[in-house]
Amino acid sequence: MPADAGPHEQPDQTSEPAPPAASASLAETAEKPATEMEAVTKAQPSSPALAPFYLQLWLAGPCALLLEVSEPGLEKATAPYRLLADILRAAGLPDRPALFADFQWPLTRNPQFDRSAEAASQALIAFVQARLEDQSVVSIGCFGERCALLADADASTPERLFGREEALDGLAPAWFAAGLEQLPSVPSEKIKLWKLLKRVMPRWKERE
Repeated sequence: MPADAGPHEQPDQTSEPAPPAASASLAETAEKPATEMEAVTKAQPSSPALAPFYLQLWLAGPCALLLEVSEPGLEKATAPYRLLADILRAAGLPDRPALFADFQWPLTRNPQFDRSAEAASQALIAFVQARLEDQSVVSIGCFGERCALLADADASTPERLFGREEALDGLAPAWFAAGLEQLPSVPSEKIKLWKLLKRVMPRWKERE
């Protein structure tokens, strides 16, 4: 470690690397796993941790799909996958979506990092922005409660977004529905989803 400069010595010109600019987009911070974690700050004493969850990002033509599923993820020949295929077919989208990426919360097991709903929301937005940056996506379909973090950091009542479409900064509009595992047992949510689809389908139908 260099000695302190004397009264007549020039100060050491070597400086520490500058921290990322505060105005950098979340997409830029999410291009690599290491920098994606930088969106998660040190934990605050007043911020309760959000329970772990797992999401998958799929592509179905001009529509991206964000799905809350149990690990190891959505698998073909299962009831949730068949339901998704039926929904996509009814919506006029390719019924064989392609798995594109997955997101697991928390990003790290280190308890020093913020695991609050606000941190999860920031990390999820960064993740989706980075993955869809080069994709021709006009709409994002979100299935499951934790997907609501893409539009709102309040994780207490995510179901209030079900049946709605929301405009998002830096992303295509997103629409929200109950999870694929919950939809079959809740008829009211299936009706809500169908009404929602009829409203949002013009977004990709106009591209045909």
